[in-house]
Amino acid sequence: MGDRTTITILGNLSIRGRHRTEAAPSAPKEREVIALLLFNYARIVPVHQLIDELWPAEPPRRARTALQTYILNLRRRLAQGLHLPPDQVRNEVLVTRSEGYRFQLADCSFDLHEYLGLAGAGERAVADGDDAKAVELLRRAEKLWTGPVLPDIDHGLPLGSEITRLEQRRVATRELRIESELRLGRHRELVSELTMLVHQHPYHERFHEYLMFSLHRVDRRVEALEVFERLRHALLGELGLEPSERVQNLRRGILGSDEVALALT
Repeated sequence: MGDRTTITILGNLSIRGRHRTEAAPSAPKEREVIALLLFNYARIVPVHQLIDELWPAEPPRRARTALQTYILNLRRRLAQGLHLPPDQVRNEVLVTRSEGYRFQLADCSFDLHEYLGLAGAGERAVADGDDAKAVELLRRAEKLWTGPVLPDIDHGLPLGSEITRLEQRRVATRELRIESELRLGRHRELVSELTMLVHQHPYHERFHEYLMFSLHRVDRRVEALEVFERLRHALLGELGLEPSERVQNLRRGILGSDEVALALT
């Protein structure tokens, strides 16, 4: 890595400069500010959005002054942790711009940007029909995650919305990669992962569908049907819904060994 700064948010927040010195703040409010700035990397975050993040219910009368103090503290922390002159941090890294603030580093390794780049490339590979390449790219993207997004930071609505959107992207990316692996015939290899995923996402029909399909393909038909029954029980009991027609068709295909119904689309 050398002197390159490493930023991570796909897990706990970390901003590490040369000599692996930690530059992320420890104060809760300042961590919220830097997290929202990182989600909007190189873009201006308006003051009003930061105030909404820090004080969801009702901001104090001197909210802008308090926010300015947090920004000053962040600049001081970044200058120390990244071994940069304070003027450079103020003028180039954490910059005041037109009623807002922008965070940007000239040279850094940022896990969010790397993830989005790999995920996008994987999605294009799927569109091009190259499942092997898609799996390789999407697996590399998934390995960047070390846990949930920023579990060590309190958040209001703006940051919470960003986190939710990114977590949904993570699920969608994983779903796409599993589809590619199924097309490559890796049913046996996927059973363990899919079993974990249906436990983590008890209402996610696609993960249940993929597990049913994989179990059937490795001659575990009874277990595949049990997966359907657990999904149906969860959906009916909690949401009052039946599984989708797509999943029910798969169940009928397993019961009747109907190869048409068993084809994933």
